[in-house]
Amino acid sequence: MIIFRADISPLTGLQHLRRCAYLVSLLKQSNQVLICARDDKRAAKFLAEKNISFVLVKDPAKIDLADAKALVFDVALFSAPDGELLERAKKSGLKTVQIISAENERQKVDIGFSPFIESEKALLHHKFRHFHKAKRKYCKAPKLIFINLGDLLPYRDLRQIVDTLHRLRFKMKISPGLSLKKADKRNLMKIYPGIHFCGKSESPARAYFEADLALIPPAAEALEAAAVGTPALYMILDKEQEAVADTCARMGVGVKIPSLADFSVQALRDAIAPLTPERRERMGVAGKALVDGLGVQRFFKVLKESGIIK
Repeated sequence: MIIFRADISPLTGLQHLRRCAYLVSLLKQSNQVLICARDDKRAAKFLAEKNISFVLVKDPAKIDLADAKALVFDVALFSAPDGELLERAKKSGLKTVQIISAENERQKVDIGFSPFIESEKALLHHKFRHFHKAKRKYCKAPKLIFINLGDLLPYRDLRQIVDTLHRLRFKMKISPGLSLKKADKRNLMKIYPGIHFCGKSESPARAYFEADLALIPPAAEALEAAAVGTPALYMILDKEQEAVADTCARMGVGVKIPSLADFSVQALRDAIAPLTPERRERMGVAGKALVDGLGVQRFFKVLKESGIIK
């Protein structure tokens, strides 16, 4: 059995759990796999909607490793219980793997996989690979913006962003977060006609590809936008993201824009003005060169070479 250890994070929401659920769904045909997460109502609801095996625990340090042959960590921050679990796994002779996020450091594991630092290893849904190959056009002026600011963005903040973009006459497609209720969606669509939301089963790959710009945090979403050649607008939602935003901007695939506190019609207009069609095309080409959408295949190859999967 391969155990994936992941949680909902106060920093990144469902990002890590969503990624593990996708990896497990691909592996379960020929491998026995299990997701272990902390006992959380939101995690339980998300995992229950997936056709995968999972277990919720109060103390990760006490996860049963009896039938396991490998343990894969994908957590935003390594906790003390996770450290204890890692030590137990090493003493039991299990292969240990860590998917290293931008917020985390490599632990003493057998295999470290860094999707953010080594962008070619980005663990993206397979549809990103298909849209990476598709040709796209860069219109004279951006019209459609895809908003994907994570699971934890409050409704009032999202409404402020939508209102600003609406005043600039942008069309919008939104990836709804955990805190966005059905009533909130109806309210936004009533006040701002023409906006759309991604469905639960819809891969964001198409939404990124169809958009002229992607409004995203400087995190894993930056690699998603880059994979399909969509220039990004990086909004810093937390002061800890400042350094990551600079790193993303230096990649040449997006630009920093004012944080929510300084987000206004004029500030956004000034940030977008330099993004000519030629510059956006260069950013798109640079993004596709950076991320090809084959990271999952590379990850599975490493696991296969290590004898973890068949």
